[in-house]
Amino acid sequence: MTADVADPVELFSHTVPESHARFVAAATAAGAVVEQHPHPLAGPDGEPLHAAVARLGPADASTVVLAISGTHGIEGYAGSGIQIGALRTAAETLPLVDDMAIVLVHQSNPWGAAWSRKENEDNQELLRHYRFCHDGGRPNPVFDDFYETVGFHRAASVEELFAAGRRMRYLFGRHDPADVQTALVRGQRDHPDAITYHGGEPAWSKRLLDDVARRHLAGAERVAVLDLHTAVGGYGEAVVLDEAPEGSVDARLVQAWFGELLAWNEERKRTYAWIEEVVPGTTVVSATMEIGTETLGPNDQIIFPLDCWLHHSGARMAPEHRVHVERYRRFFYPEEPAWMASTWRSAQPRVARFVRGVGEWRD
Repeated sequence: MTADVADPVELFSHTVPESHARFVAAATAAGAVVEQHPHPLAGPDGEPLHAAVARLGPADASTVVLAISGTHGIEGYAGSGIQIGALRTAAETLPLVDDMAIVLVHQSNPWGAAWSRKENEDNQELLRHYRFCHDGGRPNPVFDDFYETVGFHRAASVEELFAAGRRMRYLFGRHDPADVQTALVRGQRDHPDAITYHGGEPAWSKRLLDDVARRHLAGAERVAVLDLHTAVGGYGEAVVLDEAPEGSVDARLVQAWFGELLAWNEERKRTYAWIEEVVPGTTVVSATMEIGTETLGPNDQIIFPLDCWLHHSGARMAPEHRVHVERYRRFFYPEEPAWMASTWRSAQPRVARFVRGVGEWRD
């Protein structure tokens, strides 16, 4: 049964300052130790932006749950709502056992959330940035061909961009469509003005997580990461993705925690394995929780390169482009009462099940 919240809609926010204030209030009321981390850049209306960190449980806990919202910017509003609801119902949703702590990182990419972007201020797709920033990633020649063939970087208007998208048929003449999709999903390090860019120096958000890991996970023997996202699954329904290699100890643990609620992530990348390098001696297991929004058709895929183009053109906030920005934001964050209520009711029991499972985790 879902822990009771009087009105789930009140868990969700429209702006980063609003979500930040609600999170700090909920964490403080739950008795958590709260940190506030100002971002160096402002939001679209000049508003200050913050990430926040809240900790429940002893400082020297050997088992730690690390729950992160906002990796993908705009998706952070949904993750924020889930975190706020979890704090408001901490006794049911975040059941601590002895020698266990819970650390919540709130809006880890506040710039992306404020500007309704999935990426950060450097156009980095942070999920893949976290995976590859330690080793530089790998060349992606199929993406290079996509980049040059479609020529999104050369378009001077939205109309030219749409026309460029039609050149995809030439790309499919050279590559299997599945290979193109794989190249786009994998991400790339060589085109900072394109989608799925993960290159560059460690981002502000990565440095924040490094700091959190060193201070909050030092001494922990076991760390379980739950990364909160949107846009996969049915409308307002939570799905948990296991990202560990099939048959691994990590996969068996997550399977034990979620059982029939678990879905498989085809990428099979241990996104947060780098924590084991930052905090030697710690074993890290991670899973991703997605909240479904809508299913895009083939003709709707243009919203991703279009959003990237709007950002780099400097015309993102122009009145004539408002419809495109709102469409993109709506895909990742529908911001509708029915969706918000369903999101909380679907996510809460899964978060609680995760925390209970981690509490039973032993070597």
